Amino acid sequence: MTSHSSHSVYLIHGWAANGRIFDPLRPLLPAHWQVHAPDLPGHGQTPPEGAFDIAAAADRIAAEMPCNSDVLGWSLGGVVALFIAYRHPDKVRHLCLTASFAKFLATPSYPQGVGRPALDKMAGLFRQDFPKYMRQFLELQLLNTPNAAAVIDAVLPGLTEHGTPPALESALSALESADARPFLPRVFHPALLVYGGKDGLTPPRIGGYLQEHLPCAETVVIDKAAHTPFLSHPEEFAALIARFFG
Repeated sequence: MTSHSSHSVYLIHGWAANGRIFDPLRPLLPAHWQVHAPDLPGHGQTPPEGAFDIAAAADRIAAEMPCNSDVLGWSLGGVVALFIAYRHPDKVRHLCLTASFAKFLATPSYPQGVGRPALDKMAGLFRQDFPKYMRQFLELQLLNTPNAAAVIDAVLPGLTEHGTPPALESALSALESADARPFLPRVFHPALLVYGGKDGLTPPRIGGYLQEHLPCAETVVIDKAAHTPFLSHPEEFAALIARFFG
């Protein structure tokens, strides 16, 4: 009988959040997985290390990962995951990018990106009253979720217990200047791209670019989900990654 004990799975959160955003998902994942949800620098319990640097954050997480780990990155965490896969290919077996992107902001040569987004405004609001506006953000993402209030009540305390993330502006600036496009063709890991059909922050077209340029990608769009499909559709999402990570 094969021992499952060595299957490590890393869940990498997005901007302004921390690893606790995955709390509702974790009980739905296979029991034999060793699940890690590290906090990015300047988020949650991890102190900032100067200006937020995506490559440095990727190296930091990769340093603690065993080889052949499965990695799920959400939003900004997906870009960190791409950098891990590119810079430390032996550490990654499968890659799941959820509501993520190779480059966030649109340019004339990259129409798949988004225009100057609402994130700057969100950063200001998060500074002003983090618990209040994080709740509002989650409410918007869970509009089509019947038990939205219960999900938010479960996840919000862990997200906000350390106050406003010190890396808020610095990580936003890193997110807006990040560009993984040059190395996508050299990321050969099987990649599952999951998007929400109602996601205004990272619409599915931004995943279309990844699908086109990653050598081994498949895309799933959850129609009624927005930017947090693992919170709005946890059972469906857990089943997808259980199948994909195997």
